[in-house]
Amino acid sequence: MLKKAAALLFAGLLGLFSINLTAFNAEEEPAAVTLLAGMGSHGAVDGFVSARFNLPMGLTGDGERLYIADTYNNLIRTADAEGEIGTLAGSVLGMDAYRFPKGDYKDGLIRMALLNRPVGLAADGQGQLFIADSENHVIRVIGKSKIATYSGKEAGHMDGTLKEARFNSPSALSFDKSGNLYVADTLNHCIRKISSEGDVTTIAGMPGQLGNLDGDGAEARFNCPSGIAVSEDGGRVYVSDSGNHCIRVIENGSVFTLTGVTAKTDEDGSPLGGFADGPAAEALFNLPRGLTLADGMLIVADSGNHRIRAIADGEVITLAGTGEPGAVNGEALSASFNMPSDVYAQNGVLYITDTVNNQIRQMPLVIQK
Repeated sequence: MLKKAAALLFAGLLGLFSINLTAFNAEEEPAAVTLLAGMGSHGAVDGFVSARFNLPMGLTGDGERLYIADTYNNLIRTADAEGEIGTLAGSVLGMDAYRFPKGDYKDGLIRMALLNRPVGLAADGQGQLFIADSENHVIRVIGKSKIATYSGKEAGHMDGTLKEARFNSPSALSFDKSGNLYVADTLNHCIRKISSEGDVTTIAGMPGQLGNLDGDGAEARFNCPSGIAVSEDGGRVYVSDSGNHCIRVIENGSVFTLTGVTAKTDEDGSPLGGFADGPAAEALFNLPRGLTLADGMLIVADSGNHRIRAIADGEVITLAGTGEPGAVNGEALSASFNMPSDVYAQNGVLYITDTVNNQIRQMPLVIQK
């Protein structure tokens, strides 16, 4: 079951406000999904719209630049205010047996450093970018000119100091305003916390034990968690529990399910996803992944449904996507995606890694109280 959940996860890949998505013009036309960059085919090319990616996944930003985990190129890419795509870190090596660039592990100068399937990204507000380097099982950090290993070594599970800690395919990161870093430790089926003092602890889940169970701390069970977002004060940690097709919350040390119903299973007993908007208690998701908070609204890259969803006022709605895989721009609910992996809101724009399309998409995001 573990291998199946991991394969599903990586293959091919309640706010208080009402929501009004409109284009930025006088007529207030419906929000439109447009292409920021990516020609659709695999590659590692910088530039503007004609740039190329290789199954990009993670996103974050610092208010000026957008950072993109170009996962299967083993690169960290950037997009500036004009939309120009550049390469920040990593190198493309030779091809593996599946004709994807080979990953590796090397700290040092950012353009000489080597990564292996980087997925999650988080900026600390102090000029540093943190990377969930999933197949190296470590958390890396980019400073002014170098990449260093921040925490982790080989695959495993261990709490303790930054050097002692072990992770297993970490895939999502998020900071709170106090500088604590939260980690979706995917194949340990746990949520970890790296304090601003450098102490690594497991705040929810039991390492190596997948399941679907609410409860306090170690009593809770997850199934390949792969998305994470944290309220500014750190009081609420939102988790995309991808293998269980639901969104979970950790609050005051206890885990509860915010939305997502997983009553149906396949012939092996693995949870089946679905699609339904409506009250949070009745909504359905399919391999939800990346999360971002925007003015009290939780936005979800609902990967298996090829949609962008949102949770607000106790309701789940679809922001964009028809549900059919495709690469169509235009009015949000008529646009199509192919397994979007992450979302990030910055400066009134929602950015989306449209993973299987090898594209970065965008749409205006206006939230009116």
